[in-house]
Amino acid sequence: MNLPSVRTNDPKMKVLFSCSVPFFLAHGGSQILVEAVMRELGGLGVEVEPARWWDENQKGDVIHYFNRPPPTNVDLARQKGFKVVMTELLDQTASRGRAQLLAQRSFTKLARALLPPGLLLRTGWEVYGQLDAMVYAVEHEWEVAQYLFGARPDRGCIIPHGLEEEALRQLALPQKQEDYLVSVATIHPRKNTVVLAQAAQRARTPVVFLGKPYAGDDPYFLEFKKWVDGKIVRYPGFVSTEEKWRYLRGARGFALLSQFESGCIAVYEAAAAGLPLLLSDLPWASKVYANARAVKFIRLRSVTDIAADLGSFYALAHRQPGTTFPLLTWRQVAEKYANVYQRILGRP
Repeated sequence: MNLPSVRTNDPKMKVLFSCSVPFFLAHGGSQILVEAVMRELGGLGVEVEPARWWDENQKGDVIHYFNRPPPTNVDLARQKGFKVVMTELLDQTASRGRAQLLAQRSFTKLARALLPPGLLLRTGWEVYGQLDAMVYAVEHEWEVAQYLFGARPDRGCIIPHGLEEEALRQLALPQKQEDYLVSVATIHPRKNTVVLAQAAQRARTPVVFLGKPYAGDDPYFLEFKKWVDGKIVRYPGFVSTEEKWRYLRGARGFALLSQFESGCIAVYEAAAAGLPLLLSDLPWASKVYANARAVKFIRLRSVTDIAADLGSFYALAHRQPGTTFPLLTWRQVAEKYANVYQRILGRP
């Protein structure tokens, strides 16, 4: 999708944001994305507000869903004169293997041929032909959306996540290197936090974990804490932003063994600090960060195997000046979103 240059002085454009998962239920990258883009669009002169489901008189030009909307909602929006944009984080689906994707594609085609219209509508697949624009954080997820669901090729674009300008400045500052790797992530099975902690203990490789669980009494979080000894596995908790920057600047490298991600902001922060990256070899990482300056992808096998990879990575890892791969500020990201709105509204 070729986008025109953004105009920052168009007060007539109004965008309504809709997000299906309340932030009080699950913090994380989606929350950061929505809040940052909403704030920076406002700075560009675009009027943005959350969609008020209870307000039948709310007006706007564009509804922007940060999830896959039901096809019926898109139809209703069109009847009201709205354009509809979707930002989809297709992380889990896009990290499946080729055989799984082929099987899912075959099932989708068969279901589309056999299901009655009412049931087919409930799958949500038809929305990929209705939307005015679809935004993905990485090219790989957009390719999967086209492969699986027949998303219209002329209506997709790639807009990566960003970082705050202050974060880019702070993470670039020099700092004495210390002897540890750092891992920034929610303490959750999807992040393989316990596996990484076990591998660190097995390899005797120091790792500082930064992040918090979704609940303090979560069994997985309690299992993780059993591996924390304050020496090899260190857990200062969900620290302040300034402390996180210090830990990142002082680290030898960054480790994240997630099962799936979608343009992970923690990886972006590590890249801003110039850290080499140790990532799982799943598509969310291997198809996205292959051109990073310093990256190692490892298979999620036994703890013993992961420990060997972790130890060899640590032995060679050193922070380097400059970013590990190119990064955008949130203002630059918002400009790209504003371009999408202008295009679908037909504004110069």
